[in-house]
Amino acid sequence: MYCVQCGVELQKGVEKCPLCGLRVYHPDLREQPEALPYPRRAEEETVSHGGLLFIVSVLFIIPLLVCLLVDEHLNGRIGWSGVVAFSLLAAYLIICLPLWFRRPNPVIFFPIDVLAALGLCLYLCLAGGGRWFLPFAFPVGGAVLLIVEAVIVLLRYAVGEQRHRALFVIGGAVIAVGGLCVLIEFLLKVSFGIAMRWWSLYPLTVLTLLGLALIVIGACRPLRESLHKKFFI
Repeated sequence: MYCVQCGVELQKGVEKCPLCGLRVYHPDLREQPEALPYPRRAEEETVSHGGLLFIVSVLFIIPLLVCLLVDEHLNGRIGWSGVVAFSLLAAYLIICLPLWFRRPNPVIFFPIDVLAALGLCLYLCLAGGGRWFLPFAFPVGGAVLLIVEAVIVLLRYAVGEQRHRALFVIGGAVIAVGGLCVLIEFLLKVSFGIAMRWWSLYPLTVLTLLGLALIVIGACRPLRESLHKKFFI
C-alpha cells in the first residue's frame, strides 16, 4: 500500500503517512468513534466562584474594620481611616461587585463605578473642608458618565450586525472627549481660579479631526473596504 499524495510505501496498520502526514484510509476497517478527552457532563457543569468571592470580600472587610478601630482607639474619632474605608468600598464596588453576577451588564455597572468614585471624591472634599466637589468633580464625573454610558448603550443595542455603525459611535465619542477637555479647563478656572491658557483647544482640535475621520470612514463604504483590504480593519 502506498500513500496517494507522496507515493511512499506504507506499512500495514499505519494511520498517517510518515513522510507527508496524510491520513491513511483503510476501506476494510471501520472507523471507531473517538473517545472524548473529558466526560460529556463536564460541559454542562458550571464553576461557582461564590467561595472565592466570599474570601475576597472578607479580605476587604478586615482591613477596613482594623483601620476604623485603630483610628478610633488612637484619635478618639474617625479621621484618616474614613479615607481608607471609602477607598476600599469604592474599589470593591468597581472590581468585585460585577464578579458576583454571571453576565454583568456594563450598562448597569458602569454608572455604579462612577457613583462609587464620586462618593469617594465627596468624602475627600468634606473631610478636607474643600468646596470643589459640586463645581468640579460632580460635573466632570457626570460628563464622563454620559459619554461612556451613551457609547456602551449604542454599541450594545444600536450597532447590531452593521459594524460600520460603531465608527459613528466611536467618532462621536472622540469628539465629545475633546469637548470634555474644554469643560475641565473651564471648571478648573471656576473652581480653583486657574487662569485659562486654552490648552484644551489642542486636544479638542486633534480629537475632532480624528472623530470626523472615523465618521467619514463609516459613511463611505468604498473607503471602508479599501482600508479593510490594506490594513485588515
